[in-house]
Amino acid sequence: QPTLIEGRPTGDGTAVVLLQPVRPGVGRLVWSNLWLALAAGLTAGLIAGVLLAARLSRPIRAAAHAAQRLRAGDRTIRVPLDPPVEAEQLARALNDLTAALAVSEARQRDFLLSISHELRTPLTILRGYAEAIADGVVDPDGAVRTGQIMLGEAQRLDRLVGDLLALARLEASDFALELVDVDLGALLTDAVDAWRPRFTGNGVTVDLTPPATPVAVHTDPGRLRQVVDILLDNALRVVPAGGTVRLGVPPEPATGQAGSAAGQPDFVAVQVHDDGPGFTDGDLAVIFERGALHRRYRGERSVGTGIGLALAAGLTHRLGGRISAGHSPGGGAVFTVRLPRRTAR
Repeated sequence: QPTLIEGRPTGDGTAVVLLQPVRPGVGRLVWSNLWLALAAGLTAGLIAGVLLAARLSRPIRAAAHAAQRLRAGDRTIRVPLDPPVEAEQLARALNDLTAALAVSEARQRDFLLSISHELRTPLTILRGYAEAIADGVVDPDGAVRTGQIMLGEAQRLDRLVGDLLALARLEASDFALELVDVDLGALLTDAVDAWRPRFTGNGVTVDLTPPATPVAVHTDPGRLRQVVDILLDNALRVVPAGGTVRLGVPPEPATGQAGSAAGQPDFVAVQVHDDGPGFTDGDLAVIFERGALHRRYRGERSVGTGIGLALAAGLTHRLGGRISAGHSPGGGAVFTVRLPRRTAR
């Protein structure tokens, strides 16, 4: 007969030995005593798991429903911030995304409205003069002037479409840049010579302050000239007759910044000062956002579509530089374009 034996010495030279016969069916006895408790625990665990799964899946289902509504175009949907923490973070992220999409789409609508207005104006002028020519209203003496007006409006349309295309392609990986060594003083001189007739025709003076010594930058001359043209066009739009626009390269500091070579600063600055109405601090915070100033000052003062300054900021960034706007010491505004210096070979 199987027997359990346990022996222990008592310490006084004797010992105690315990004998216990092993009863058959111990496993069945243990199972008979435990199966009810195990069944109850398993049932309670299943019920708790189902309830917990339902509790955790409810915010996830709400987030999935909100995502479907967002995809369908609903920008008013909001997800309740329910625990646990992870579900609350997901709901907050979706709500932030919804708000950001609403703001972005509102800006796009305003931008498209402003662009449609800017496109419609020259098209209306072109159509009107074309109808006048077709109807024989324009006599031969006025044909030259009519042609000049139509050419100017066509050029305006061409610039607008070109700016839109350039702005759309800025973030594309195939945006072309042709980097060469450029004489900055010569580039600014050419820009002023090209713009001077338009400034003179509007009664505005344009002054050029070239660099004291030749300055070479390694950049794309066409894109840099485009940035300068945008800033000059913006200044011409806001400066009244009798005002002045100053374009130039400010004096360089005596010592270069850390990492510069041969004591030269890392960046070369180009500044455009104007005698226009200037900008508020709030304007400066959003001045390079597409269409921001157009929305603020439409109907109050002469503003463009807002494409130009956004394009200038994007082009400067692609050229490795920085652009900023501020208050001109003499009133008006000042735009500063900082380009990375590269020593010409």
